Amino acid sequence: MKRLMIFGDSILKGVTYSGQKYQLCQGHDFSFLHDNGVEVENYSRMGATINTGLAVLKKKLAPCDENTTVLLSFGGNDCDYDWTQISENPDAEYEPRTPQPLFVESFRDAIRTIQNSGATVAVTSLLPIDAERYMQQITKGKNYNNILHWLGDVEHLYRWQEYYSSLACYLAWAFGCSLIDLRSEFLRSTNFCSLLSDDGIHPTQAGHDLIHKSVASALAWA
Repeated sequence: MKRLMIFGDSILKGVTYSGQKYQLCQGHDFSFLHDNGVEVENYSRMGATINTGLAVLKKKLAPCDENTTVLLSFGGNDCDYDWTQISENPDAEYEPRTPQPLFVESFRDAIRTIQNSGATVAVTSLLPIDAERYMQQITKGKNYNNILHWLGDVEHLYRWQEYYSSLACYLAWAFGCSLIDLRSEFLRSTNFCSLLSDDGIHPTQAGHDLIHKSVASALAWA
């Protein structure tokens, strides 16, 4: 039997944002893959960074055979900031939760760990965000103008997240991993706005359906 181990954040966990609260989408555990003879172990966690994932990975991963694929999906939380601090002091300098050098180093470590286990490595690009909706979300209860002052412009949120996505894609290419380009799948959709929840970053049910379809297709398990 084929085996898929998933290490990621809330996106691959299957979290959506509806009615002002977070909840799991239907089929969040990729259960439909069981019909195609694939055993799925989803270790994704809401709020996870690459370092969180790496720690879980090293606990859960044992020697694997050629039928095991390990999927990595990180970067969205890594590139995030402490918006409360920025709101209170917008003229200071801040580092993201995982600065770029550490993100690359830890991602490399995760890929090498998987490859040394004997499993195949797959990496996803980050989903695109809706910067305007995401800005409204991160500024709730905070000083909007101060955060905007620090950012420079709202679309900086999109560009910065895109930068971390490009880092993940580069690492996939550099280490010969399979790349599941979820970003392109979302951007080419004519219904893009309907794929993201009101918070501008978590997928709707339709968005998660597209993720599931894209993962299965990319891994030839459709």
